[in-house]
Formats: sequence, structure tokens, C-alpha cells
Amino acid sequence: MRGRDNEALVMLGYVLGVIATSLLAEWARESGRELLGDLLNMCSALFQIAFVFGVLRLLLRGSRRMIFSRRQAASERMKAESSVGETLRP
Repeated sequence: MRGRDNEALVMLGYVLGVIATSLLAEWARESGRELLGDLLNMCSALFQIAFVFGVLRLLLRGSRRMIFSRRQAASERMKAESSVGETLRP
């Protein structure tokens, strides 16, 4: 459970980072600090890229878990079927 909480906080941090840097970049441009605005736009883009990679990582991890659980259920079903067949034999 602890790992999932950390991942959720990291994703929330990415979203807050995108929002904060976008707002600060707009403020910097309005106050005449073009270079700072450009730098903050690059930071915002990096936060967005990190968020996308985080989502992809979570999706891949979820698909691996789903495949593993299906394999495990199938092997347990095979074991149960083989044990039922053995108990019915005279």
C-alpha cells in the first residue's frame, strides 16, 4: 500500500508542478522577464513529460500484474483439476 501512495503523491506533484510553472511563466512574461518565462515553460514541459512517463509506467505495471494473476489463476485451476481427477480414480 505504501508504494501506491508514493506513486500517487509523485503524480500529484507532477500536476502541481505543471500548474505552478505555467502560472509563474505567465507572470514572468507579463512582468517583462522573458528569459525567466522561457525557462519556466521548459520546466513545465519537463513536468508534463515526466507525468506521461509516470502514467505509462503505471499502465505497464498494471498490465503485468493482470497477466501474472491470470497465469497464477490458470495454474491453480490446472492443479485443482488434476487433484480432482486423482481422487476420483479407484
